[in-house]
Amino acid sequence: MSTPLASSRPIAALNRLRHALIGLAWVSCASLLLSGCMSAAHIAQNLDNQARISETTQGITLLRAHISKLQAAGDPLGDYYYALGNSDGWIADVSDPQAITALFEKAAAKGSMDAKILLALQLASDDALPGRLDYSHGPSKDLGKWEQGLGQLLPLVQQQCSVRRLVVDDGRARTSYYSIAYDVWPHFRNGYFQYNGDGSRVLLKDPARQKLWEDIHRKCTIPQFEWIKP
Repeated sequence: MSTPLASSRPIAALNRLRHALIGLAWVSCASLLLSGCMSAAHIAQNLDNQARISETTQGITLLRAHISKLQAAGDPLGDYYYALGNSDGWIADVSDPQAITALFEKAAAKGSMDAKILLALQLASDDALPGRLDYSHGPSKDLGKWEQGLGQLLPLVQQQCSVRRLVVDDGRARTSYYSIAYDVWPHFRNGYFQYNGDGSRVLLKDPARQKLWEDIHRKCTIPQFEWIKP
C-alpha cells in the first residue's frame, strides 16, 4: 500500500549505473571473497535508496505545499490533511495522540467530512488517535464505544463512503482513497466477542448489519490516479 514514505522510481542515470555495478559484482565473484563480491551490488543498492529518499522528499515537499495552499484558501480539507499527516508521521509537528485528535476535531468543526468519519471510526475502535489507515479497525472489549462510534459513522459514510489521504506513490504525490465501511462489515460476518461479567464470552454475528455495511463498501466508487500538481 502506498504511503507518504514509499517511493520506488530512481532516475534513469542512476538506474543504468546500478545495473552496471551489479554486472561488475558478478564478474568479480570469480576471484573475490563473498564480501568483496557483494560490495558493488551494495553500492548499487545505496544508489537506489538515495534516489528513493530524494523522490520521497520531493513528493512530501509538494504535499506540504498543497496542504498550505488549501489552508490559505480556508478549505477544511487542508486542516484534515495536516491532521492526517501528523497521524501518519510524515508531518512531525505534533506527536501526542490527544493533540493529534484535537487537530482532527478542529478540521471536523470547520466542516471536513473526512475528519468526522475518522473521528467516528476512532471512537468505534477505541483507537488512541484517528487515522492509521494501513491498519485494521474493529471493536474493543468496550462494545458500548463500538456501538456509539458506528451510530455516528453510519450516516457519515452513507453521505461519503471514503476518506482521502495524501501519499507519495512511485515517486509521485497523489490523493489515495479508502472505503471506511470495509473496516466494519467483516466483523459482523466473522463475529466478535462480547465479554460478560462472569468471565464468559459470546461470539456475536449479525448478517443484516453485515449486508448494510458491505453494500456501502461494494458501492463505494474509488477514484484512481488523482495526482497532485505543483
